[in-house]
Order: sequence, then structure tokens, then C-alpha cells
Amino acid sequence: MTASNVSSAPDWMDEALRHSAQSRRVTVDGCAIHYLCWNPEATDKPTLLLVHGFCAHAHWWDMTAPALLDSYRVVAMDFSGMGDSGYRDSYSYETYCREVAAVIDAEAMAPVNLVGHSFGGLVSIQTTARYPDKIQTLTIIDSRISLPRNAGETPSRGATELRPKRVYPTLEQAIARFRLIPQENSTLPAVFEHVARGSLREEAGGWVWKFDDRITLTLEPVEVPEADLLPAIVCPTAFIYGEHSIVAPREMAERTVGYMGNGRPPIKVADAHHHVLLDQPLVLRELLKNLLAELRAET
Repeated sequence: MTASNVSSAPDWMDEALRHSAQSRRVTVDGCAIHYLCWNPEATDKPTLLLVHGFCAHAHWWDMTAPALLDSYRVVAMDFSGMGDSGYRDSYSYETYCREVAAVIDAEAMAPVNLVGHSFGGLVSIQTTARYPDKIQTLTIIDSRISLPRNAGETPSRGATELRPKRVYPTLEQAIARFRLIPQENSTLPAVFEHVARGSLREEAGGWVWKFDDRITLTLEPVEVPEADLLPAIVCPTAFIYGEHSIVAPREMAERTVGYMGNGRPPIKVADAHHHVLLDQPLVLRELLKNLLAELRAET
């Protein structure tokens, strides 16, 4: 995936996409899990593992990862049923945690600095609780964790059930139908197009979305809610949220960090909605540079 694929890309995006990543795979419970390594040879550096949101993919991090290569060995993975990973008959948080752990083990990366967006943040919490020795620091980006509801509180809007996939005759028609969930965003058109292209694959008869549209029908609920897990997580932990997010607005962000065993006040990214890494990629990558250094200093 190169900058030439994307029209009207700003200079900083062209520069970011010049840093190509190696595609690798590890098998977990019979399913091939795909992940990207930007600088796999940098084994002397601490590892940063980036985990995407629901039905997204590793290339959502293409604008973030290259700016962190000087300080980290950077890896981003695709969950099963998403991106370029294989499909399963059914899905569970437990299995997703094993996938994260398997990628860490495949590259001998432990302990990693784990960063998860949205659904990926939820899996990251579950993974850190299950495999604490594999995680050095935990950063959650705009995830709606399961919290006890205040009296009279209306649940925040989040991801909706996926519709069955359709086949689009051309790539251009498919890209034109790409939508975020929730749809609110301030993403540059070039960035939007880039992640849309990475969300599609060509099959007989046209182009389809890469995700498995059976996930929402087969995904098992979590065994232990995140609010019950966070107090026991001892590694340095941080929560980032978008100023205009409807998934993890300020009040929910503040309540979330109140459950963290080793957290800090939530960090707001101005002019960002839920999809912080797409809305404000330059801000986020600079924020992560400083934040990760601070978190690592606490270990």
C-alpha cells in the first residue's frame, strides 16, 4: 500500500507511507493471524504493538507507526475475521487475547507497549489481565468499557450490528461506500481513502470488505467486564479520548480511569471524534511519543 494509491495526499502522509511494513503470519488455533512489522530488525529497541478497532485492520496505523520507528520496534496486527487474517467459525475475546499473545511470542517481543483503539482497547485490557508478564505498558484509545451505569444514564452510542457484505463491481464504487462506525469524523479525504482501500479485497465478480460479517452473530460476550479487570492491572496505564467522541466522551473517560489500578487522568485529543488515529494522526503520534516514554519510565 503506497502513497501513489491515494489522491491528494499531504506531504507528511507521503512520507509516512514510504515506510513499508513486512507482512508476517502466525497460526493461532488453526487460523492464520496477519501482522505488520515496520522495522523487525530493531530487536534492541522496546516493542510497540498496535491493535485496531472493530472490523478495521493493521493499516489504520500506517500514518502513526513510521513516526515511532526511531524509538520502538513497531508491529500492528489484524484480529481474526478482520484485515488480512483468516476467518473462524466463531469468535471470542479469549481467542483474541491468545492472538495478541501469539504475535508477541512469534517475534519474541515481550514485554510490549500495547496500544489499542476502540474494540482493540477492550481486547488489550483483557490481554493485559490474562498475560501481565507480556505487557510493559497499556494505552487505551477511545474504548467504551463495560461500566456500571449511573441512575438515569443513557448508554453511549457505539458500533452497530454489521450488515451482510455486498459485492461491488469496481474498486471505486466500493471505496465510495466506505463508512466509519460511528460515522462522525474529521478525517482527511486522503487518509479516509487509504484505509478504505486497505479494507477491501478483490474476489470473483468484484470487490468485498475484508471483515467476516458473521462476527457480530458469533462473538461471545466477555467473561469478566473490563471494569472488574482494570483495578488489578499493575502496569502503567493511560486512556486517550477524542474531544468529540460519542463512544468515550469526557465523562466516560474520567469514569474509566477511576477504575485503573495504575492509571492517570484521561488525555483529550482536540478536534477528534472516536477514530482518533484517523482524525488527528499527527497529534496522536506526537502524543504517543511522549506518553509512552513517561509510562515506560514508571516501570
